[in-house]
Amino acid sequence: MKPILILVFLFLIFACNDFPRDAADSFEKAKNSGLQVGVSIHPPFTELENGNFSGSEIELIKQFAHENNLKVNFVSASESQLIEKLEKHELHLLIGGFDKKTLWSKKTGLSKPYDKKHVILIAKGENHLLFALEGFLFKSKKS
Repeated sequence: MKPILILVFLFLIFACNDFPRDAADSFEKAKNSGLQVGVSIHPPFTELENGNFSGSEIELIKQFAHENNLKVNFVSASESQLIEKLEKHELHLLIGGFDKKTLWSKKTGLSKPYDKKHVILIAKGENHLLFALEGFLFKSKKS
């Protein structure tokens, strides 16, 4: 009887948890202050012309933000500057035509490929945001 009580107790503890968790509460912060997205310019994925961002990944992120009722703020800089901002949790996501074999994978987390090759970079440990993003990417693939 005791092992069953222990299992029930453990289940109740984990059921009350906010899973998956974010190390820096990125998803919650994005809901409150807007989704901060770093953009490394790499046409046709990401482009910047006359102060306006465009490209396939820009549109993908706009759709994700819309679906999750998030305001989105795009920020452009050099890749190394953007990686540093991502590591410091000053950005939630980083886009720019990165493929799943990117050299930045040692410093960042990666989404699953949204088109068999390309990924979105995310700060390590941001599981809740990654979970929401990958759910969206999976649904987008199917439609």
